[in-house]
Amino acid sequence: MVVDQKDRDILNLLMDNARISNTEIAKVLNVSEGTVRKRIKKMMDDGIIKRFTVETSDDTIDALVLVKIDNKRYKDALQKIKSRFREVYDFSGKIDVAIRIRTDSTDNLNRIVDQIRELDGVLDTDTLIRLQ
Repeated sequence: MVVDQKDRDILNLLMDNARISNTEIAKVLNVSEGTVRKRIKKMMDDGIIKRFTVETSDDTIDALVLVKIDNKRYKDALQKIKSRFREVYDFSGKIDVAIRIRTDSTDNLNRIVDQIRELDGVLDTDTLIRLQ
């Protein structure tokens, strides 16, 4: 899984706009569309690009849910969390895991946090909501 500067340039363009066409990327980078297509496919096959996504309007609530997990149930709890959420960050220290949640309302955020708290092995949570 070697990523060179051309791959990084493609990734940067895709991160700015996941809907940009291969032809547009090729024009910006002064390469052929086929080169872009092959490089994107290789990065997807290698797991460098995991998915293409959509961001919603600014009224979306963006939060981090910090999770403390029982050491005896850590592996199972982490696996369950990773299977349910896209952005999961594993830490060492006082907090074991942070989960990034984007949702449309505080009611929905509360429902999601309650679901996290119900997972076997979760000891405690703390929710941080990003201020705009």
